[in-house]
Amino acid sequence: MKKQIIIVLLLLVSIAMPVAAQKTDKNVEERVQLARDRYAVGLENISINKQYERDEVPAVNYTTVTRQQNWAGSGMTIDKMEFYYNEIEDDMEPYPLGYKLVIMRRNYNIGSFEALEEYLYDDDEHPLFWFTRYNDYGQIVELRGYFDTDGSLIRTICKTKDDNGKMTACDLNEDFEGRFNLAKSNFKRFKKAFQSLYDVEYSY
Repeated sequence: MKKQIIIVLLLLVSIAMPVAAQKTDKNVEERVQLARDRYAVGLENISINKQYERDEVPAVNYTTVTRQQNWAGSGMTIDKMEFYYNEIEDDMEPYPLGYKLVIMRRNYNIGSFEALEEYLYDDDEHPLFWFTRYNDYGQIVELRGYFDTDGSLIRTICKTKDDNGKMTACDLNEDFEGRFNLAKSNFKRFKKAFQSLYDVEYSY
């Protein structure tokens, strides 16, 4: 009798496992698709603001922070960070009730190393997607990381430029892993910096 009960339990577990795996895979795909859709919106937001700026229209709605530092051994480093956000509005209030960070774009150099980074947040300002493109001693690298709501990394894509000038998929190595881990930490830092900037009070 006990043997039969054990067999039945094992069968139930074996049936449940693929369902759980499918659910997890489905959640990952949904999260990745959300990142792709929201990334397109974020890029459009950047484009609109830049066009307003070029046209000198007073509708620019983002914040730029530039850090300049002369590092020993690598010279002048310029780190430019742009924070793009949505306003939290109320029809009864003339001013925004708050701000939600959507995407942060960063351009910086350390010596001859040059990099672009983009940090994308979901509607609840959780990490969603990270992209970087950098030139490391002539080697062009692109990394993409997709994140779950708890900040865990759920998918990575790594590409390098081949001899024909085409970006092709490559394997994840120790250096790339370090960059993904750093991005995960930076999501929190940039969100905190944005919140601090937009928590400043004004006197009229």
